[in-house]
Amino acid sequence: MKKYLSNFIGRLFKAGVAATAFSIGLATAAHALQPQAPGKLSDDQLMGYIGKEPLPPGTIPWQLLRQVKLVEKGNDAKAVKGANTQTAAAIMVPEFGPQIRELDKQEVKLYGFVLPLSTSTKQKHFLLSPLPSHCPFCVNQGPDSMVEVVAKTGVEYNQWEPIVVTGKFELVNDQYLFYRLNNAEPVKF
Repeated sequence: MKKYLSNFIGRLFKAGVAATAFSIGLATAAHALQPQAPGKLSDDQLMGYIGKEPLPPGTIPWQLLRQVKLVEKGNDAKAVKGANTQTAAAIMVPEFGPQIRELDKQEVKLYGFVLPLSTSTKQKHFLLSPLPSHCPFCVNQGPDSMVEVVAKTGVEYNQWEPIVVTGKFELVNDQYLFYRLNNAEPVKF
């Protein structure tokens, strides 16, 4: 039995390595066909799960939230006394366009998938994304494609079912997080 289990695990591992290599090859080929910023998915790839159908009425489109660019704020070393200014990296912060700035401190509706931040079946603090979370360690999108959500009450979710949430939208001037939705509540659509 022990030998059988060992062989089975070995075959699974080999199959997993082959499948991973194959999928990396496909992703690399698809990525090479479309000009885009390094490490950033194209809108077509990102919107693949939501599809071409119109979003539920009144929801903010993800393409709008992606219209942000990173600008250099300064150098980390300047803030740290005695640090080597030649080796420290610049801090990159978001620069929001006028349409996005108009949403700040406004009540908005967002449509997407829950990326849980806890093991609870009801999430009060989670990330909302246009992609479902097929793997908790495989987030392949940037901060322009995620919204931190702080809900009033726990939100039930299914990783493959999108939700609509409403709340107060906030622009976050940070290099890792651009958007937050406070006092959020789920909405039927």
